[in-house]
Amino acid sequence: MYQLEDTIAAIATPAGIGGVGIVRLSGEKAISIAREVLTPRGKLEPQRQLLFGKFRNPQNGEILDEGLLLVMPKPQSYTTEDVVEFHAHGSPPVLEKLMEVLVTLGARPAEPGEFTYRAFLNGRLDLTQAEAVEALVSAQGEAARRQALKQLTGGLAAHLEPLEESLKALYLKIEARLEFSEDGIPPLDLPKFKVEAAAVQGKLGKLLESYREGRVIREGLTVALVGPPNVGKSSLLNAILGTQRAIVTPMAGTTRDVVEGEIRLKGVRVRLFDTAGIREAQNEVEVEGIRRSRQVIEEADILFWVLDASNPPEALEELKKASLSPDRTWLLFNKMDLVQEGRPWEGSGLDPGRCLALSCQTKEGLEGVVGKIGDLIQTPAGSEDVVLTSARHLGETRKALAALERLQGLMDSPAAYELWAEELREAALSVGRIRGRNLPTAAFEEIFTKFCIGK
Repeated sequence: MYQLEDTIAAIATPAGIGGVGIVRLSGEKAISIAREVLTPRGKLEPQRQLLFGKFRNPQNGEILDEGLLLVMPKPQSYTTEDVVEFHAHGSPPVLEKLMEVLVTLGARPAEPGEFTYRAFLNGRLDLTQAEAVEALVSAQGEAARRQALKQLTGGLAAHLEPLEESLKALYLKIEARLEFSEDGIPPLDLPKFKVEAAAVQGKLGKLLESYREGRVIREGLTVALVGPPNVGKSSLLNAILGTQRAIVTPMAGTTRDVVEGEIRLKGVRVRLFDTAGIREAQNEVEVEGIRRSRQVIEEADILFWVLDASNPPEALEELKKASLSPDRTWLLFNKMDLVQEGRPWEGSGLDPGRCLALSCQTKEGLEGVVGKIGDLIQTPAGSEDVVLTSARHLGETRKALAALERLQGLMDSPAAYELWAEELREAALSVGRIRGRNLPTAAFEEIFTKFCIGK
């Protein structure tokens, strides 16, 4: 794990050329090291300030660059330690040389997430806020940015804290009757106790239900365009993207590999996959393309099975063979410009609520397809809404709910109070672990090593 007594340094801006590049220092030696590098050095004091000067190698006097030095003394800094940032020109050789000099002067290259880990350990952030830093850095859309910022500013923590306190209060009611049963403590008010436990359980259940939309907000939505060859999947991808992303020809089997594109809807990243036509493969290349298509079909959030509206019986026969998940599948009847009937699925036994008609040639019905994707994206309606976006949070919430469900069974049986207390304790610990309490060292390593270096 991290050596917290070290002064750490890292390039905090992305790799590549840019107007400005930042190298960050944090730790006991940060200000003294910076004083060695900055010219003129006499201006640098342990107070909040922004200085302009030259950055040099004190061992040989070589000037590395000139720029701004931002000084943030403890405890008013991100890590609550002394923090110094060198704002230099965004040239990789300049930043790498500056890092080399800082390490020579006594700093250590930071590990991934080490700055944020120190902020968490020093009480600057709780674990949900620390995880929100990584979520904000990696946000792929406006909805993900908003939700990460809400969590960073304490939205999830504020939601969880009263639940944890309620569970602890319920636990103490049981413990009191175990420890002081002979001291005249009144009997447990069981109806009230059940109501209080059910209230916490209900709030945790609602939080659990929010994970689906939270995962979509964070990771985006995946849509697979699937179906037999030559039904217009590639044309549909191009029409939605508004560009010629996939090759389109009258020849069946043009798409041999999965072709991907993306759009933004409701501030959410939507990834679209044009898959190889599902049929008996004609050669080895097509075999591999169909294998990859089936993998995409397995993992996608939404499946759009594209059918040739001019030949519905054959298309529907192919659909029966595909055995797609009905909960994730919508049927798109393409090539409507070639047919007279406006609802080709009538009489087929298909659910009309899952059927859409369009023509990639004329673009008629395309707006309805994009609208359907938008309808399937659920984002929190108000600023007060909190959703789960992390698989770790989901796991701990499930553990807490499982413990409360077991408690419900115990309350309706002659089970001993010791068993009640154990379930309440487990539920409270699970909620606490979301915020970083009682977690083993290995769990912290797993969380913070996902961060980028410099954050």
